[in-house]
Amino acid sequence: MTVAADRAAVLAALRARRDLADWSVRVVTTQRAWRRLGELAGAGTATGATLVVAIHRDGPAGRGSASFTVTAGADARPLLALAVARAAAALGPSWSSPAPAAPARVDTADPDVAGSPTAAVEALVAELAAAAAPAALTAADVTAEVADVEVVTRREQRAAWRETALTVTATLADGATLDVRARRAPELELAAAIARARAATTRAPLAPGRYPVALTAAALLHGDRGLLAAFVAQADPRLERQGLVRYRPGQPIGAGATLTLTSDGTLPFGWYSAPLGLHGEAVRRFPLVNRGVAVGLGFDDREAALRGELPNGGVRGLVIPPGTDDEATLRADAVVIDALDWLEVEPTTGWFRAGVGGATLRGDAIDLLGRARTSATTWTTPTYRGPALWHLGPVTVD
Repeated sequence: MTVAADRAAVLAALRARRDLADWSVRVVTTQRAWRRLGELAGAGTATGATLVVAIHRDGPAGRGSASFTVTAGADARPLLALAVARAAAALGPSWSSPAPAAPARVDTADPDVAGSPTAAVEALVAELAAAAAPAALTAADVTAEVADVEVVTRREQRAAWRETALTVTATLADGATLDVRARRAPELELAAAIARARAATTRAPLAPGRYPVALTAAALLHGDRGLLAAFVAQADPRLERQGLVRYRPGQPIGAGATLTLTSDGTLPFGWYSAPLGLHGEAVRRFPLVNRGVAVGLGFDDREAALRGELPNGGVRGLVIPPGTDDEATLRADAVVIDALDWLEVEPTTGWFRAGVGGATLRGDAIDLLGRARTSATTWTTPTYRGPALWHLGPVTVD
């Protein structure tokens, strides 16, 4: 059977179940091209499709939810019956699905990648080889993916869009490693990423003590969201509702905090940008922190309904306004760190540990970032728009 036939069969099965309060279907069809360099060199293409169904069933004691995945050609009816049984046994508080809202208008696909994923991969391989000179590449994986996404809900919410994704991982002969991703090739900034990776292998070790530290945005965002992951976790309404995080809307995030932080799922070509969330909730831009005060949470349809709020699609791209200091001033009295070796952030408390040149930085990410002085110059990635340099003040180094 085709994806269209599977989709039609699933929708028919869902519409035949009058006992379901709500449901959503998410269909993703992908085209993928890849090239691998090194000992396991090779290249190829692949196609695939996933069809994920989420259901909600109301009962006298509350609402139960379940989800399941339909493989190609499978009969959805027995899978749906099992999901309904699971939903009946997984009851939670009663809530009503919000009314449909207009999908966000956002660009998520690069026409050059969508037109030929294979050509996009070959162009990236050539760019990577040129950027890595004079050190030879010892291994690399380059992929380009085009995904056609469709979301349909019982509430007649329907949207379809295309996404592109480029990923590059590489190891250089001098020991530098690279791991970057973006929706468009220019935003990978391969030459700059390689330069940062090489610099990280030659940095001088840090001395133990407690002294002012400044992080470039590249170091701050280590791995994806880096230290800002603490704020993403704090804005999880499930954790906040259970009292498991420090973050409380309407209250300061810490003494002396001045940070302003916004979630924006509508950034053009942002890695987390999308018109709709997983269950058909409209994605929106909303504030998380305003001048040091917590003001927003990331709501899916369920959490929004439980609190009488509107869904916003959850925390996505992170936007911070530029600061007022020039970089030279911020660098003058601090040890500047351009890259971290590793990072651990405890989501509920915001405390972190990070490796830098054999030393370990540790502290309270929420407190340090909340009071940080930031540069007027900015830095842009597929997940971040904000200051290029963060002066954290005194940080403990072991």
